[in-house]
Amino acid sequence: MDINSVKGFDGPYETPLKLPSRKVLKSWIDYNGHMNVAYYTMAIDNSIDYFLEEILGIGETHAKTNDQGPFVVQANFSYLNEMVYKQEFFVQCSLINYDKKKMHLFLEIISSKNNKIMAFSEQLLLNVNLKKRKTENYPEWAFKRLTQLKKDHKDIQFPKNIGLSIKIKNPIL
Repeated sequence: MDINSVKGFDGPYETPLKLPSRKVLKSWIDYNGHMNVAYYTMAIDNSIDYFLEEILGIGETHAKTNDQGPFVVQANFSYLNEMVYKQEFFVQCSLINYDKKKMHLFLEIISSKNNKIMAFSEQLLLNVNLKKRKTENYPEWAFKRLTQLKKDHKDIQFPKNIGLSIKIKNPIL
């Protein structure tokens, strides 16, 4: 593959990456009068698509051209604050870690008005051969981009609960 036909760029990368701003739509509001959890997930997923396509170059265009694409295999969400109709927000993305076939991302939904963290998610993505439906290594150029991204994100402080399981501290049973 010709690296010149690949989207994205080789870095350096913003720390953390600030992805495009959006606004909460009326259809995203549930019967409690705030943004439904499904739309937090969608907002983060759409931001991951942008990150993969426009920054790393391993998104939809790469998947269609090279039969290789990202699969989310684990995701944890923490909802910290309510989001309401017309609220403007953006997603920040940071690379926690990576290897030849995987990346572990940290994503935060941030209110544009006051820079308050509204929610965050950590996600584990696998690189999958779309014909064989099996994991495979990232192309060398993509692995180099991940290496640069990790270098640029090395000093980011992540919340202490990253990588932990969900549990009730004092369960009844």
